[in-house]
Amino acid sequence: MLLFVSALACACAHGVTLDGIAAKVNDAVITIDDVTTAIGDMRRSGAASADADFKTAYSNTVEFLIERRLILQLAAEKKVTFPEWAVDGRIRDIVKDKFEGDMNKLNATLTQTKTPLTEWRNMIRDDMIVTSMRQQFVEKNIVPSPADMQREYKENKARYRAESKTSVRVILLKPADAGDKKAKSVSARGKELLDRLEKGEDFAALAKSFSADSHAKDGGLWKDVDPQKSFRPEIAKAIASLKVGEFSTLIDLDGWGFIVRKESETAAKDLSFAEAYDRIERNLKREAGQAEYRAWVKRLREAAFVRVFPFPDGK
Repeated sequence: MLLFVSALACACAHGVTLDGIAAKVNDAVITIDDVTTAIGDMRRSGAASADADFKTAYSNTVEFLIERRLILQLAAEKKVTFPEWAVDGRIRDIVKDKFEGDMNKLNATLTQTKTPLTEWRNMIRDDMIVTSMRQQFVEKNIVPSPADMQREYKENKARYRAESKTSVRVILLKPADAGDKKAKSVSARGKELLDRLEKGEDFAALAKSFSADSHAKDGGLWKDVDPQKSFRPEIAKAIASLKVGEFSTLIDLDGWGFIVRKESETAAKDLSFAEAYDRIERNLKREAGQAEYRAWVKRLREAAFVRVFPFPDGK
């Protein structure tokens, strides 16, 4: 969870007082500050749109926090928790994925947002508990029937189609540094490499030695990509014209040189039921899970005391 301080500025811009109460869930209080912080978290992670007006975002987030509090209270009743080593492991994963494996970067973010590490750690534990509770009380009980899976496959064939994929290798030649009179031009270096390729030298080995592409260490390999999405149109067009095993001439793009080789190509096709099985099951579980989750939360809410306070618009 990345704390996002701009939410506080957003709240102030809308005349919101940050020390009020947004909602009560049994004996727990959700403050306006809790809400504005959560809005920032979700916008930063992409879970909520930054374009939504603040009042809508505020209302949706209050409901989200109420649901979260209801689930955490049920977990406390059931004595569901996670040992410290499990929380440590989750934090290591977050630091690796979000902070390039650098704990100092996490600490800097928490310092910037004035969030104590212990508080952030508790939020991570709560996230783990909520996920576990949803799996235990909702998702593990959802088992699509064979008939439902067959019906889904027949009625939504377009969902179960494998898109075409192409694997290519790329040699990227960057322009010589300004003022370096000894460096050969891109066209000269490109001609030399094309001559060596014509003589049968290995494309991957040359890519490792001479390419400035980020995939050079892998022999310039871009595996199972859609060229139209991964490359500029000029390169995608060149790839489309190649047969498997062929390489292009030197392609000049803004002074940079590209040589590409088509490694493999898989045509788009409709998946058989067996090939699509896992995807069908996942889609049905997700759709059924959303409905069952809403019903579960509704039951929790009906059995609890929940009060939502009016939107604090300063009136």
